[in-house]
Amino acid sequence: MAQPDEMTVLERAKVLAKEDGFTWELDFGAPNTPRAKLRHQHFLSKDRQQEYLERARTELHEKASNA
Repeated sequence: MAQPDEMTVLERAKVLAKEDGFTWELDFGAPNTPRAKLRHQHFLSKDRQQEYLERARTELHEKASNA
């Protein structure tokens, strides 16, 4: 059984974090583009990001094995 690629895992982990009310990382995009205010955002530590990556990896692996 093929493992999900890391980009898919990362995308899913970010979705899971957002669903739980967390912001994955600061947005350092182009200046003058509208972005969310920093106030009231809850950012993830590297350890918490790893937890979400592992959760996403497990979820995707289970989804692939059920298909």
